[in-house]
Amino acid sequence: MRRSLVRSLIFALLLVAALGVPGGAQAQSMKVGVVDVEYIIHTSKKGKAAKAKLKKMFDDRQKSLDEAQKKLLEQKKKQMVMEYQQGLVELQEMFAKNQQELAKKEVELMKPILKALEETLTKLATDEKYDLIMNRSEHGVLFAKDSFDITEKVLGKLDAG
Repeated sequence: MRRSLVRSLIFALLLVAALGVPGGAQAQSMKVGVVDVEYIIHTSKKGKAAKAKLKKMFDDRQKSLDEAQKKLLEQKKKQMVMEYQQGLVELQEMFAKNQQELAKKEVELMKPILKALEETLTKLATDEKYDLIMNRSEHGVLFAKDSFDITEKVLGKLDAG
């Protein structure tokens, strides 16, 4: 799900860049920037806070799952094998539900970060007259000069805002 959000952000940025470039400007030299969105999400204050929140949720739920599994093991000793198998199925369903909830929560927590990142990138592109800013963490960038990498600049602006 996160990949689709990142791809949506990249598409939006490319669209903004394409719409913002007049027809004649394509013949002129372009100013290009490359940003590593994945790095920013993992190193920004907001990204770290979101990941910490997800980890706490995961740990809490994992503790609950561990307790449920322990109960099932105790019941196994007392009950028939069929009852144990039914409990295991319920545990797997609970695990799948928790995975879905965590994935949904991740999307919910990443959405405002990606929106703020999009706004930061759009402002940076406008203020510094970039014609194109690409995501280094996507497969579309095979090579870029280090001088094109504006990741740290964007990270600073995102964390400052």
